[in-house]
Amino acid sequence: MKLLGIKVGNGLGLGKALIIDAKLPELNNGTTDSKKEIKKVFKAIDEAIVDYEEIIKVLKDDDLKSLTEFNKNVLISPSIKIELEKTITEQQCYGDVAIDIYFANKIKQLENLDNNYLKERAKDVKDIRHKVLAKYYGIKEFNPNLLKEDVILVSNEMTANVLLTDNLDHIKGVISLLGGKTSHIGILTTSLGIPSVFGIDVKNILNDELIFIDGNKGFVKTNLKDEEIKKIKEKIKIEIELNKELDNVKEAKTLDGYEFEVSANAGDLTELEKINSIPLDGIGLFRTEFLYLNKTTPPTEDYLFEVYKSFVTKLGDKPMIIRTLDIGGDKKCPYIDIKEEANPFLGYRAIRYCLDHKDFFKTSLKAILRASAFGNISIMYPMISSKEEIIKANEILEEAKQDLIKEKIKFKKDIKVGIMIEIPATAVIADMLIKEVDFFSIGTNDLVQYTTAVDRGNTQITSLYNWFNPGVVRLLKNTIDATKDYDNKFVGMCGEMAADPLGIILLVGLGLDEFSVNMNMVKRTKKYISLLNKEETTNFVDSLLTLTTAKEIEDKLNKYAKEKYGKFY
Repeated sequence: MKLLGIKVGNGLGLGKALIIDAKLPELNNGTTDSKKEIKKVFKAIDEAIVDYEEIIKVLKDDDLKSLTEFNKNVLISPSIKIELEKTITEQQCYGDVAIDIYFANKIKQLENLDNNYLKERAKDVKDIRHKVLAKYYGIKEFNPNLLKEDVILVSNEMTANVLLTDNLDHIKGVISLLGGKTSHIGILTTSLGIPSVFGIDVKNILNDELIFIDGNKGFVKTNLKDEEIKKIKEKIKIEIELNKELDNVKEAKTLDGYEFEVSANAGDLTELEKINSIPLDGIGLFRTEFLYLNKTTPPTEDYLFEVYKSFVTKLGDKPMIIRTLDIGGDKKCPYIDIKEEANPFLGYRAIRYCLDHKDFFKTSLKAILRASAFGNISIMYPMISSKEEIIKANEILEEAKQDLIKEKIKFKKDIKVGIMIEIPATAVIADMLIKEVDFFSIGTNDLVQYTTAVDRGNTQITSLYNWFNPGVVRLLKNTIDATKDYDNKFVGMCGEMAADPLGIILLVGLGLDEFSVNMNMVKRTKKYISLLNKEETTNFVDSLLTLTTAKEIEDKLNKYAKEKYGKFY
């Protein structure tokens, strides 16, 4: 049986289904000895803290370590034991009831925030609650270190804690009903290179049955026959060969000699150390919002400058595109006053907020300008919907330059300025807007969402979120064509489509100049580009432009991919 879901990527996996059962006993009713229960609860918390401390000692992966530190910090907060003791004493309830009440309140607080990042933290807190209750009941938890055979983890709602180990050799995939590419577990599996598919009804999967997961195409296969298993093993063998070949990948040059830039997306200091270990051509998208989200007060100009300088210095002559603050929507800070909105993704966010808060915006621009004296930096404005916004943003940029001149601080006076193409209206008038900027960067994650009117996190309508929708394809072509008459201007892409094997074919054929992808996808993207012939691909893509459905386009791309990528697809 083939089960279709949301593709997260990272290749193929074959293993026995291991269903992570998150069920715990029913909560205890009635009253009990308060002192005894307080002691038992405190012991459960202390044991959970020790578990996290032991995991932190052996973890090498920064993302896993950061998550484990968060979990530990929740439990070492002095307030937790005070509140639990108070609840048990006042209500004379059992310890599991007090634990449930405490964490239920914390989870509710996070889930009620209009911030996807913090909502995902609510899932982590659920996992911490589960761990403490398991300790309270004396239940043994899933321990990946005890795995003796290859498994694919299956759950209705997979939590990131199941991956808190450096012993990932036997974990060949992750399947979950809930979650998506931007969920915490989705980001983590991408970072770790574990094949993942979400949106799968796990009732159709039996514990211990051999199953196949294709994270690249977004499906799971059950009830495997011997012949299927043989073919799958051959596919996985080829996938391993591809990964070995990727170690030798240096450039993205097509068979007929056309070179493309493949850059990486970044936004976190933990990524700084990865730069020199990957053959990236630059940073095509630096997400500044992550420097704001994890703070209780606005970051200073000096702090921002030092972060940008550290990245651009490491890059040498390679370019770095810094996107100005893309706040709002699902990303909110406690110190940025954006009121509740019915449709925050269509509301007061990104450049709209910055243009209304000139001093705040100017501080961020001055930090970027100062860092430009140390390397090849460009500025990019997000959420642009009109020429007027570009003009106004550039006026504030000019003021920032004049401030630095007065302060006698060096910066690159002819710094390049570009805009994100993520709103359909902007893509439609791309030929007008290119006159105002030096480059475009297409953000397909939002462009597809806005063009198809589909919330990309909604699993009920996920099939409609498709970048091969003919309307989306036409907007991509219109945007790319707008730059072709300018020798000194370019168009890139920093959305998920830029790393998709089929998307790469379409984009090479349309004439995209630069691909910006997650760091772990740089080599793979370069490899796929190197297997194509630019002239042939252009002619092929031209033939797709008359097709009227996403399925027709995707089917033809699939056929072309099998022909051109060969064993690597």
